[in-house]
Amino acid sequence: MGSLTAEVSSDTTAPTIPLGLYLWTPIRQQGTESIMGVPGDMNLELLDYIKKVPGLRWVGNTNELNAAYAADGYARVKDCPGAITTTMGVGEMSALNGVAGAYTEQVKVIHVVGTTPTEAQKNRVMIHHCLGSNPDHRVFDTISSHVRCAHAWIDDADTATAEIDRVIREC
Repeated sequence: MGSLTAEVSSDTTAPTIPLGLYLWTPIRQQGTESIMGVPGDMNLELLDYIKKVPGLRWVGNTNELNAAYAADGYARVKDCPGAITTTMGVGEMSALNGVAGAYTEQVKVIHVVGTTPTEAQKNRVMIHHCLGSNPDHRVFDTISSHVRCAHAWIDDADTATAEIDRVIREC
């Protein structure tokens, strides 16, 4: 997500805010106080914004599967969405069984996945989390498509806030 910022007002003179701050704020407004996960190269910048949202804290886990199970348990105990963040590829695939279990049991878990830069995706640049000689940066996103109730691929600042709001509303 890098330095992507998003408009939070239709007034073109209004300031922009970092997307990470906009992302975590409505999750906190749903009652979530803890974000589970594992730091990775594609989600590090997002992690910095967790501590900037009042009442929200980071809970680091030993691996992504444990983080997904922790988010599931958190949602069940707290009666609000559990939240997990991972890096794309190995991180999101490691979390998949826990996320799928929550989906099966209709437990609200929001999984935020940090991905490769948009230009790398468009140019199919080989990056260490990609598969094959002609890397598809969305292959893991496709794999998880059967175990989620809502989804957004955030790569456009003009639609980012609406997409975040939609996914949280649908979850």
